[in-house]
Amino acid sequence: MNPDTREQAKAISSSVARKAKAALKTTVVIAPPAPFLRDVVGASGKSAHRAHGAAQDVSENAAGAFTGSVSARQLRSAGGEYAIIGHSERRKAGDTDAIVAQKAAQAADAGLLIILCVGETERDANARYLQTVRAQILAVMGVLDKKLARRIVIAYEPVWAIGKSYDTAPKPSDIHEMTIYIRKIATEALGTKDGLKVPVLYGGSVDFENAKAILRE
Repeated sequence: MNPDTREQAKAISSSVARKAKAALKTTVVIAPPAPFLRDVVGASGKSAHRAHGAAQDVSENAAGAFTGSVSARQLRSAGGEYAIIGHSERRKAGDTDAIVAQKAAQAADAGLLIILCVGETERDANARYLQTVRAQILAVMGVLDKKLARRIVIAYEPVWAIGKSYDTAPKPSDIHEMTIYIRKIATEALGTKDGLKVPVLYGGSVDFENAKAILRE
């Protein structure tokens, strides 16, 4: 829920987008607060510097008496191309796997590309956290039409790692292993060929010290 003003939002996004212009093999997506989405990306859904606009969340409902909610179609009309679904902060606020699946369906129906956030709150010695991640992925990929599910980007964000220092964050090799596991689950829903193509992002204690190593892995 930052920044506070349209001017700040436009200044931040312009700074990011200018650097994105040089990233020829990279898709850059900016997810401002909903009131600033049109200001950041314009009506086309894409800024002048090739950065794409995303919604931070969408309602699980298409329309109706849901005061304060924002529908996927409204966000699409405001210039959004992507939607973040299942972010850890939304899950903490009460979004179950079933609600996340409903939101994903609404986003897909509105023509938004989905960035599906998954991740465990803690790691246990018996690796039950792997089943948590598996359930989060299949709750969405298992119910969407395969044609739509192929367009999903999966963002792995282990909640326990967010805000941790560099030395206590997951090692790049650990993230690599989880990427392999996530793509394995995607193949269950989409088949081997499409499952292995699913883009996997990572979030959680990333800074200038470990970003390069994580990307390399």
